[in-house]
Amino acid sequence: MLIEFFTFFARAGGGGSGSSGGSLILMLPAAVSGGVAGFVKRKTRSKIAGFLVGVAVGLVFSLLYLADLMWFICAVISTFVGAAISVFVDKLKVFRQNSEAATNTVRQASSADSLWQPDNLTNYARQVFERFQYDWSNLDYESIHKYTTQRYSNHIGLVMQALRQMGRRNVVDNVRINEAIFADAHDDANNQSDRVSVVFLAEADDRLEEVATGKKIRSANEEFAEKWNFVREGNEWKLDGINQPTEDVSTLIGSLNKFAEDNGMYFSLDWGRLLLPKGGNLFLPRYFNSADVNNHVIGVWDGGILVQLYTCVLKNGNGFTDEGKNKDEVNYLIGQIMLPKSYGGILIDRDDNSIFRKRIISPIGYKKIKMEWGDFNKRYTIFATNEDQAASFELLNPSFMAWLYDQDIKANIEVMDNIVILYARVSSDEKRYAEMLEILRRAHKELKM
Repeated sequence: MLIEFFTFFARAGGGGSGSSGGSLILMLPAAVSGGVAGFVKRKTRSKIAGFLVGVAVGLVFSLLYLADLMWFICAVISTFVGAAISVFVDKLKVFRQNSEAATNTVRQASSADSLWQPDNLTNYARQVFERFQYDWSNLDYESIHKYTTQRYSNHIGLVMQALRQMGRRNVVDNVRINEAIFADAHDDANNQSDRVSVVFLAEADDRLEEVATGKKIRSANEEFAEKWNFVREGNEWKLDGINQPTEDVSTLIGSLNKFAEDNGMYFSLDWGRLLLPKGGNLFLPRYFNSADVNNHVIGVWDGGILVQLYTCVLKNGNGFTDEGKNKDEVNYLIGQIMLPKSYGGILIDRDDNSIFRKRIISPIGYKKIKMEWGDFNKRYTIFATNEDQAASFELLNPSFMAWLYDQDIKANIEVMDNIVILYARVSSDEKRYAEMLEILRRAHKELKM
């Protein structure tokens, strides 16, 4: 109960101010004390040492709030909250409820089958965990293929292909495993469906960067938990998937999962920002960093074009109601296509789409472009970094754009070099996936012609 209160307090910002700005200010002591506490805990392997040092540093930082007694008191409370959450919240809590039963299953199975021997199984899982980080960082699909199932290696291969096409890599190094527990286990009578899951509490330097320049797109150095799922193939265990503790089955969209299965594509319920385009209109840095991606589908359609479809929640007011009022959280449905060539930057906005911000002037580096047919210019506003590239863009043809305009779901188009996204704002409970799937199919058909 105390930890739940601390978590609520930290998220609310303490209560010293009713505004979001005040909340953020009051979260600073928690961020400072929590960051220091986590660092000290990792270095010393002592929660107490981490908590005490974190509180001490946080209290010194709280002196900045002395001008107002109430703010100072809130800052002190925020300091203790941050340090406590950082060192005492159990990141494996969601997985521990089944750990005892899973461990017993592993032990019982090991009495008749050496492949289930607990220590060997845990050590093997650790080796795979560490090897995967190295291979993933180096985009070494051939190595990953050796210890993963065919299904999962295909999925990973597509993600690596997308990273290469975007000129990115995700480097994970300085990996250290702090704890490993069994979370699930099933011993099949004929060994055909044996499976086991190991949850790791680990830490690492994790950065997404541009290959050409080495520029960091994002980076993190923090403790994390992941569930690694293994299945038996003969006398070997093969990695078959990785789950995050943040996965929420209530967000699962069954139609997208089935669409992936029916089309030879791959589905992930909880997905990060590895493949999100950064920049342009929709994914400005402040929105990119807060994006929550779920129901991610990836695959290759006819013609070898890599296609993605996913839901995305953007925070910090990137979106508007039909009345033009700012919203703190906006739900988008997004189709994303990777192209073999670059078109620079192109924005194609529906002029009747009041949920998007109207542009009075062209974005920096863009200029407004008028097409040759008048009806099109009445329906859409186009901005591009290069007029010739925009004129050659396959989707900018009268038949497709007229068809797109007639669709019930209001989709805009944005091109960022070799990435095309078709996006529409939807309500959190709105089921518009079939419409976006059809739009994505039609766009894919136009782009491969």
